[in-house]
Amino acid sequence: MTTILSPTPYDNPTANEELTGETIIRIEASKFDSIDYQEGRPSISYVNCRFTTLHIENQEEIEFKDISINFLNCYIGDLKIEEIKSTNISLHFSSSIISGNINNQNINYVGINNCIINNNIFIQNINKVYISYTEENIFARRWINLFKSINTTFEQILPTKNSFFINDCKELTFQFNEDSKTGFKLSDRHTTGEKSLHYYLTNEDKNKLNINLNLKNSAGKGHIISKIHNSILNSLSITGNFEGEIQLENSSINNFYLHNFSTDKGAIFFDIKPRTISDTVSTKLELHKSNLDNVIFDNFSLAKYTEISLYRNKFGQSTSFISCDFPNNFAEFEKIKTIENIHYPEKKDDNYYKNRYEVFLQLKKTVENSGNFYESQKLQMVSNEALKQIESIPAQDKFILWVNSFSNNHGLSIGRPFKWLIIVSIIFYICYLWTLDKIFICSSIDWNLIGYYFSFLDITHRTDFLVNKNELNGLSLFIDYFNKIITGFFIYQFVASFRKYGKK
Repeated sequence: MTTILSPTPYDNPTANEELTGETIIRIEASKFDSIDYQEGRPSISYVNCRFTTLHIENQEEIEFKDISINFLNCYIGDLKIEEIKSTNISLHFSSSIISGNINNQNINYVGINNCIINNNIFIQNINKVYISYTEENIFARRWINLFKSINTTFEQILPTKNSFFINDCKELTFQFNEDSKTGFKLSDRHTTGEKSLHYYLTNEDKNKLNINLNLKNSAGKGHIISKIHNSILNSLSITGNFEGEIQLENSSINNFYLHNFSTDKGAIFFDIKPRTISDTVSTKLELHKSNLDNVIFDNFSLAKYTEISLYRNKFGQSTSFISCDFPNNFAEFEKIKTIENIHYPEKKDDNYYKNRYEVFLQLKKTVENSGNFYESQKLQMVSNEALKQIESIPAQDKFILWVNSFSNNHGLSIGRPFKWLIIVSIIFYICYLWTLDKIFICSSIDWNLIGYYFSFLDITHRTDFLVNKNELNGLSLFIDYFNKIITGFFIYQFVASFRKYGKK
């Protein structure tokens, strides 16, 4: 059964209707004849209505300032909006449960506030899209009645998957407005003075949210700006060429994907971290075949993601990493991989370690250009470790890399060479004294030998610093000279580590 509705603007809202089968809302020019535009009032409103399948059609141009169609506390099982001719139509969905497809370049505006997406919604080729979640606008009684009408509850529907697919839209704003309050609160309505029951999400509620945002854009579609602010997302995927600006700020995102991404006017990813920080929950960050020129990563918590893939990306002169949180040691850097698909970590290219080496060198250069020498040193270390695992590297070069890793962690560790300097020199000194019969003598202990240890530690000491030359033997001379070589090496490694911030 098909129901056709042809609403008259500024008529009483259609309320409490259950429309099964197909419903067509037809926007006709004749209905707007002799109608004056009323600022701030929706042209057409539906309140507490339930639609199984809803089509919105407009087959003619309409001379009117703004035709706004508003849905409040409605359930729309399958929304289909494709045939729109007039360019002054805007759609508003508030506190509703919706899913479907909105696809027409003539639609001027789509606004979605505090809506639950029943599986997914596609929004394509729209001039301006505004999606928001505002805690101050959660009216508990309205939601309870809506849940009852479709035989569900808040507890059942809260963790369901809500997926937004935003394709080729010129302007997008996606944001959350959180409140410090939690639970049920009564407040006065400004218009009637009646008590209104508000609900503010608890931290447990927010952890259950499963909101997923997918942005995709093609070149030549007139993209202007996409803003995602203060958001709590299970996943964010950004794909394609964006001619305008990207602003992603102050958001908690469990899984963040950039695929074949580029931007002409620039992108900033500021204060981004996983929503869930736990050893038992996998959080993913994937940068895949993207041009990261004109991209700024500012206060981006890479270290907090459990799985990271950087695959065949371009880091340009304008790529910046500012105050980013990188892993602290080589073991943690192991989670950063260069695999084609982060969901299949076992599938590695034949040149996996070579690619990994090149990626970390690019990262090091980019981070160093931002003035962050502290993180660039760590990236140099991990790139050397990746180089060591490349099969084509000569054995002598692998040995050099291993020695540098062991002695001072490729210039990062001051404590490691100092520790081995003391341990090795003491062992050599004991052996040296043993060859001269100056130690392990039970009858007496020469405490002066402790002081002579510091002379032994000096690699420029004379061979007869302790005994006359005629008392020396071949073994003692060998130990003495070999100690100078090993001790000198660890002194050099200590000094090199100490000067790590003075290197160019």
